[in-house]
Amino acid sequence: MVITLLLILCVLAVAGGYLYVRGKLDKIPRIAVAGLRPADAGDPQNILVVGSDSRADESAAAAEHFGSATDVSGQRSDTIVLVHVDPRTSTAALLSIPRDTFVPIAGTGTSNRINAALNTNPSVLVATITQNFGIAVNHYVQEDFSGLEDLTDAVGGVCMNFPYPARDSSPTGRGSETGLAIPAPGPHVLTGADALAFVRSRYYQYYDKGAWHAEGTGDIGRIERQHEFVRALASKAIRTAHNPFKGARVLDRAVKTVAVDNTFSSAVMARMGISLRSFHPAGVPSFTLPYRAVIGYGSFGDVLLPEPSQDAQVIAAWQNYGAPGSEQTLSSTAPPAAKKGSSPAPAAAPTTNARPPWDPVAC
Repeated sequence: MVITLLLILCVLAVAGGYLYVRGKLDKIPRIAVAGLRPADAGDPQNILVVGSDSRADESAAAAEHFGSATDVSGQRSDTIVLVHVDPRTSTAALLSIPRDTFVPIAGTGTSNRINAALNTNPSVLVATITQNFGIAVNHYVQEDFSGLEDLTDAVGGVCMNFPYPARDSSPTGRGSETGLAIPAPGPHVLTGADALAFVRSRYYQYYDKGAWHAEGTGDIGRIERQHEFVRALASKAIRTAHNPFKGARVLDRAVKTVAVDNTFSSAVMARMGISLRSFHPAGVPSFTLPYRAVIGYGSFGDVLLPEPSQDAQVIAAWQNYGAPGSEQTLSSTAPPAAKKGSSPAPAAAPTTNARPPWDPVAC
């Protein structure tokens, strides 16, 4: 997930004590990642942020809902988000690649869901994205979902407004339910465990007119909810960071939940954070690559196939966001997946501010 990266940059933008901050950033683990394009801290950059679904170091409560490291070995990129940061205008934009996007995996001679690329190593994922979408990646950040609970609690919880009671429920039963349980409509302050259940919900349901209804968009709906939560959590972090003691606590938690590439030095991160002093997380637009949903794609099951011409348009809008003198593009998302039994159709052009009316929003 992109939450920790935005948190770190937000806290850096308002926190004082350069040497103190540098000392904290130095504790972030660095990993070697091939295929990254060098860029100066003051230039626009594309940062690949991956939320790993590794079950290592998760809490007992999380293991109950998502499976333990024994149940689910290895790691895949549960969430793939590219963050375009333009320090010149203090802006950022998010681009999500659905994890079921079916593409050739770089260096393997085979195709698979893009989230399988991380199970080899981060360099393969970087190369796969560049190879298939022409996106130059400047830095790599890997986050663990287990850290989200600590981060949310560090800022005192995050308020989300739910227009309907909500839950995560799947007919497959235990192991597919995140534990999300919103009993009544209205604002709710999500603590760490609640936040994890919310952002990982793939079977989101809402209660209306005496019955539970499936939201029905799977990963795509989850991406939109994650983006909403990212904005809310990053906004809360900025307010928290104005208190030096609370800001230090948030930064301390944040640096413990990420690993970054070994070219993303503490000095580069600090300079980038300082350049984003006027950054407003609530206004960060989000894009999702268009796709064509295919039900039963050979032995791979249900997958999402890229739509090259539409993908190129969305990528251009995302990369140009924040450029001096450019027109600012509003949030865009891909359409819902094809229904089972129907003939897969090309995705329509991205729509502006498209979201189901029952989606929760920040309070």
